[in-house]
Amino acid sequence: MHSRWYHFADLSAATFHDMLHLRQSVLVVEQSSPFPDLDGRDPVAQHLALYDGDAATPVGYARIFGPDAETGATSFGRLAVAPAWRGKALGRRLVAECLERLAREWPEHDVQISAQLYLERFYGGFGFRRVSDIYDDVGIDHIDMRLSR
Repeated sequence: MHSRWYHFADLSAATFHDMLHLRQSVLVVEQSSPFPDLDGRDPVAQHLALYDGDAATPVGYARIFGPDAETGATSFGRLAVAPAWRGKALGRRLVAECLERLAREWPEHDVQISAQLYLERFYGGFGFRRVSDIYDDVGIDHIDMRLSR
């Protein structure tokens, strides 16, 4: 298993297609979300893909963002692991790699995420704390969580 980071401008059409296919499969189809995954933020994100050996298709995906003008925090999101690869701690690996990259590029900034409510304990294991009430985001209960630096 190996990971690779991409800036949007460096993504080939085929690589971006494979990333979007994984995201759509998990975040839209599997979670029965009738809302679009494409939010216009991909061009300003850095994209992380996990690959098995020499495979060209990612089995895991996440994206990160630099500091937000409103919150002052960096963030990550759109975590997705292909169903056949679950139970192998790839979600933890994605989060850990996102946090490492954010700490290296923006060490003085907290990290704030929008998390599905059922993942509060998972993110809490990385040091995140809830900073909002529960809210509906695309039909799924979410909370904002923050990791202080």
